[in-house]
Amino acid sequence: MKRLAVILAVIIGITGFGGAFAAEPVYADVTVPELTAEAAILIDGYSGQVLYTKNEHAKLEPASTTKMITCLLGLENLEMNQILIGDADTAFVDGSKIFFLEEERMTVEQVMNSLMTVSANDAAVAIGKAVSGDLDTFAQLMTERAKELGALNTTFKNPNGLHAEGHLSTAYDLAMIAKGCLENDEFRKLCTTYKYYIPATNKQDERYLYNTNRLIYDDVNTVQVNGVNRICKYEGAIGVKTGTTPEAGACLVAAAEREGTLLIAVVLKSTDMGRYADAISLLDYGYANYYGVKAADKELEIFDPVPVKRGSVRDVEIELAESLYVTLPKEASSSVIRTELELYEPQRAPIVTGQALGVYNVYEGDRIVVTTAAIAKTAVDEGTFLSVFGIEDKTAHIIFWVTGILAVLIAAFFIWYTVQKRRIEKRRRELREKRALEIAKARAEREKDITKRDWRF
Repeated sequence: MKRLAVILAVIIGITGFGGAFAAEPVYADVTVPELTAEAAILIDGYSGQVLYTKNEHAKLEPASTTKMITCLLGLENLEMNQILIGDADTAFVDGSKIFFLEEERMTVEQVMNSLMTVSANDAAVAIGKAVSGDLDTFAQLMTERAKELGALNTTFKNPNGLHAEGHLSTAYDLAMIAKGCLENDEFRKLCTTYKYYIPATNKQDERYLYNTNRLIYDDVNTVQVNGVNRICKYEGAIGVKTGTTPEAGACLVAAAEREGTLLIAVVLKSTDMGRYADAISLLDYGYANYYGVKAADKELEIFDPVPVKRGSVRDVEIELAESLYVTLPKEASSSVIRTELELYEPQRAPIVTGQALGVYNVYEGDRIVVTTAAIAKTAVDEGTFLSVFGIEDKTAHIIFWVTGILAVLIAAFFIWYTVQKRRIEKRRRELREKRALEIAKARAEREKDITKRDWRF
């Protein structure tokens, strides 16, 4: 009956038979089993939508789930073929380790795999020192990066999660951190690796490392999930990180992806095997009741160019700042999702690359569920004075060149005409002077002739 109620609620919301409620579909809730963990959360790993919570903002010690952010910072700041050299700090770290000895030489890739497979605390120290120089500075960087990923109540004091006063996080924060980390393809590869081989180094023989996360590999041991024995290995599991200390208890950040739906479950302060039962229960709940929809693909969405006033060009191409995802109940059709581009007006140069020119909204019914910026793909400089008339700089330059050439030709013609006119005037003046001389000469001859005749008589 409960399932039927859910279906009817969705049909009413989609078809509009619900009157005033049709604008915003309402979906029935589904009860999840009780968990062993003191705090837990389940989110859609793409949309970030929270699907289940239990004390999600309780500040608890995260143990080695801390190493997610250590790994991400290593990936963002170090080269995988870079050589790291062990020192006294790495050699004598407590807890799980690979015995990274003083003066031992290993690549960042080897150290990172050690961090994410066997959860090596000495590997975390080596990465922290390589990135920031000292562990206190690295811890501050970890905390800042966590906030950038959406963490609200997290403070890190070391790179590995060993017990330290004030080293605290929450289920919600760890889910946000995991979401951000999984956007890095190399991180995905590291946290999903089951077995890793390190050849002999300058200090030790070869080593084989095996992942501590049973969801990835363990098809032998079982846990009780909703009264049913289940093997620990989970379909579609892609990590993420285990963690255990006496103070933190057994912790697990788990993720799985099936048919484009990525789910992230976090359980804190559980038991060794109970954390796997909790994670499986949460992931099962998520896949039974929800699915993810990629509502807008940054790489595939194509928009008409946006007109630009007073620009060096008349328009600019736009793209989405990010891809957008929506989480829907299993009973809901993706047809309830629609998108709409809203542009700011007017667009006037100059425009810089990445400048927000509008917003792209994703609606579920009449409700905006997620949004992102529509940004300029390229920069647009302020145009010439001809841009007032919508003339691009390229065309304006042609006009300027043609105008310049015409001006030169006109000037040259004027000069030629002036020279020719002066030459003609000079010639005419010379002819007039010559004619005047000839006339004067002729007159003088006539007068001379007349004088001779008068003299004779």
